[in-house]
Amino acid sequence: RYASGARYSGATIHYVDEQYDTGRILAQRVVPVLAKDTAEDLAARVLHEEHKLYADVAAALCEERITWREDGVPLIRSKENPDYYL
Repeated sequence: RYASGARYSGATIHYVDEQYDTGRILAQRVVPVLAKDTAEDLAARVLHEEHKLYADVAAALCEERITWREDGVPLIRSKENPDYYL
């Protein structure tokens, strides 16, 4: 990602299956790649967002706030406002 010239990177949370990183995606969070980033800077920001995202998704799973659109896209209902999706 960093070496490719991409402007964004990010974290993905998905169900675990028998292969690496191939389970159904539950949530993703985008992290911008900044002009002066080193690979370590970017990795640290992605990890920070990943930790927050894991907590958010785990809570949503436990509280049964995840639903699926007909096309398979996950929707996470806000805890504070059930009519709003994250």
